[in-house]
Amino acid sequence: QKFEVTSNLLQKISTLITKIKDEKKYSLQKSILLELNKIMHKVDFIKNVRVNVHDEYMDIDLIDKEGSVVDKNLLSKGEQQLYATALLKALVVESGINFPVFIDSPLQKFDKNHSLNIIKEFYPTISDQVVLFPLLEKELTFNEFELMKENISKVYLIENSDKKSKFKEVKKLDDLFNPKNLENVHSN
Repeated sequence: QKFEVTSNLLQKISTLITKIKDEKKYSLQKSILLELNKIMHKVDFIKNVRVNVHDEYMDIDLIDKEGSVVDKNLLSKGEQQLYATALLKALVVESGINFPVFIDSPLQKFDKNHSLNIIKEFYPTISDQVVLFPLLEKELTFNEFELMKENISKVYLIENSDKKSKFKEVKKLDDLFNPKNLENVHSN
């Protein structure tokens, strides 16, 4: 009798776990699509997202307006970075955990329209604390910096020397693009 009760409970737990996974899968699909639509400037490029959950991994299909699966390997580097950005945002939202996000080369592969969308829609909403590591004038222009300045609390430069690197705080945000701070931007 204990075996029957235990088997019955295990079956109910298994059914519940499957239901929770399906709900999370559906929620993640909606979240990825929502984030893609916020940051991509191509209208209806991705019409739907399908999350396929396998035993130990998950696969995500991007569906175009014709209903075909988009080969992610054929996306441009900028589109791949937009997809990764939307996926990161969706996972953060779905996790419900507010943790700091660190982003290296933040706008490197984006055109101006996508950079604008990332600056306005992604950085201010991904987390309470976002740390960017851009190369000034290469991966972050003065104009892009101006667009995000209202959301910036502190700025540091990484100064490289022969023996070590160190952080130097830029006391006033407006001094970041000061010619003195840009002297060694591309030499290291």
